[in-house]
Amino acid sequence: MQATLHPRLQFVLRILVTLTTLMLAAAAASVAASAQTLIPTSRLQALIAEARNKSTSTDAPAAREASARPEPRRGMGLLVPVMGMPVERLRNTFDDSRSGGRRHDAIDIHAPKGTPVVATTDGTIIKLHNGARGGLSLYQMDDDGRTRYYYAHLDRYAEGVREGVRVRRGQVIGYVGDTGNAQPGDYHLHFSIAVVGDRSRWWSGENLNPFHVLRRSYERVTGSSSSRER
Repeated sequence: MQATLHPRLQFVLRILVTLTTLMLAAAAASVAASAQTLIPTSRLQALIAEARNKSTSTDAPAAREASARPEPRRGMGLLVPVMGMPVERLRNTFDDSRSGGRRHDAIDIHAPKGTPVVATTDGTIIKLHNGARGGLSLYQMDDDGRTRYYYAHLDRYAEGVREGVRVRRGQVIGYVGDTGNAQPGDYHLHFSIAVVGDRSRWWSGENLNPFHVLRRSYERVTGSSSSRER
């Protein structure tokens, strides 16, 4: 009985060994095949570095462009409101006396009749007026909502100028004349600046000397000094 079972046992053992060997070989082949699809660590690190370099090189032009952008432009300041008139030619007539014991509270800028009058800064035309003193005139409110500019003795308004219209710094709003109580032929712009406490009372306010305001504005923007007071 033992003689007949022994060979069979050996046969079964050989089959088991063979099957085990085949299974192990198949598993090893499968692992090897899978390993071929994996990226070695060194290669993976190289790819990451390459991607970072590309990102840096892509962002560099944008960064250079951003750094090359100019700083926001400084405030342009107030313009002398008569075209072509340099600040050096302004005269300080703010404290001059006027009829009825009044102080001038403004400056007169002389120029030939019809010389363009320009908005000293951005703002809105709030009032057109024709009176005995100022003649043909207009009031402009600064965008700050509290500084009011007055232009008087105009010969005429520029086309399109009306109440409620926004104007830009340097835009022609009228022309030098001698209307109102200006002497005939004494062509000039009467220009005043006031800070109003109540916008609804735009005609009132604390008068500022335009001579000093325009000079300081000029010096602040250009970095140079205008001529001494005249």
